[in-house]
Amino acid sequence: MRAVTTAGLLTLALVGSTGLAQQAAAPDKYVTREEHEKVLKELEAIKARLKVAEEKTPAAAKETEQALDEMDKELKSVKSLATSVLPGSTKQLLTGYAFAGYTDRKGEKSNFEAGFNPILLWKLSDRLFFEGELELELSRNAEGGGETEVELEYANLSYIASDYATVQAGKFLAPFGTFAQRLHPAWINKLPDFPLPFGHDGIAPNSEIGFQISGGAPVGPTKFNYAAYVSNGPRLNTGMDEPEEAGMLHFDNNVDISNNKALGTRVGFLPIPQLELGYSFQYAKIGEDVDASAYLHGVDLGYVRDSQLLKGALDLRGQWVWSTVDDLTYDPTGALGFGPLSFDNKRDGGYVQLAYRPAKVNQPFIKNLEAVGRWDTLNRPDDAPMGVDEQRWTVGLNYWFSPSTVVKAAYQFGDRSDRMNGQQDVNAFLVQAAFGF
Repeated sequence: MRAVTTAGLLTLALVGSTGLAQQAAAPDKYVTREEHEKVLKELEAIKARLKVAEEKTPAAAKETEQALDEMDKELKSVKSLATSVLPGSTKQLLTGYAFAGYTDRKGEKSNFEAGFNPILLWKLSDRLFFEGELELELSRNAEGGGETEVELEYANLSYIASDYATVQAGKFLAPFGTFAQRLHPAWINKLPDFPLPFGHDGIAPNSEIGFQISGGAPVGPTKFNYAAYVSNGPRLNTGMDEPEEAGMLHFDNNVDISNNKALGTRVGFLPIPQLELGYSFQYAKIGEDVDASAYLHGVDLGYVRDSQLLKGALDLRGQWVWSTVDDLTYDPTGALGFGPLSFDNKRDGGYVQLAYRPAKVNQPFIKNLEAVGRWDTLNRPDDAPMGVDEQRWTVGLNYWFSPSTVVKAAYQFGDRSDRMNGQQDVNAFLVQAAFGF
């Protein structure tokens, strides 16, 4: 609203009055007293209206200014309230998952288990973030009793350098394939246990301590993603602590191993949005006590698709890992009781998993079910102390109470074979409930 000054209005009034006077004073007309007095009255009326407008204008402007100030305060209050409840925009966010399960495997004692994994996310700025996860799990101590085992799953700082590169420092999930980095949490993993290459005594890394740079970029209609890292790398078991595990690589919580580090990378390619193909590689010098190197490489596949024909979602996953360690002589003096022993230290293994969920079926109970099948295997050197080959077929049925709450039941047909004991059945029944929050 533009304010009109009193002087301006008065000027307009005078111009109008002058026009009337000029009209009245035309050559062919005379100005009568009545006409003259009429013009004077009109001028007086205009002055009176200008005076009223002059008195009201400052009050209206002041009232308008106060209303705008109050509106501005309300907008700032609403904006502050909305910002305070946005996830991740506050200083920290607690998330994670929990699980409970039961395993009954042939030849072993049945066991109940439970675990809790809190995850802390902290946004330090628009580009700097911290994330950390603790694993609290029940385990059995040397006396046969239960105790709570605490492990640091990961803890790292992440800096978003650009749209195509993020730098991490600390302990991070290994970008070797996709299982450890994306699929291992209990509420995401579609079966109660891990595939053999990633479970206990597996051959693939689950986490690394070091530096990593990762990102992705579109290339035409396709997309690439990548990760490259330098870390402490694996540790070779020489048989000093556990003679039966001589020749195995250990990956987790590797701190202050040696001055030799590991170099690794993974490259993923998405020719279409539903399909990802990946290749991983890691090279490491092993320790200062032995002169040896380890080479790991693997391939992985992921295919996820919603199918109108099948009225549901298909989820296909697969990965294969090869591990090679330079030839060494273990227990060369025979002091450990199993040497001297040399063998070709090559191991390999992998898994293929297919899941189907009829999410597009109208029946509520049926649409929450999910069928899962997996084949996994692990091959170890025949002459190694733990020269055991193992393969399993697992079929499972899940029920999803919510997108992050699931109950899983599975039966496993498995066998192990070695030169000492031959082939053994290791069939198992597994149940697990998992909840992500």
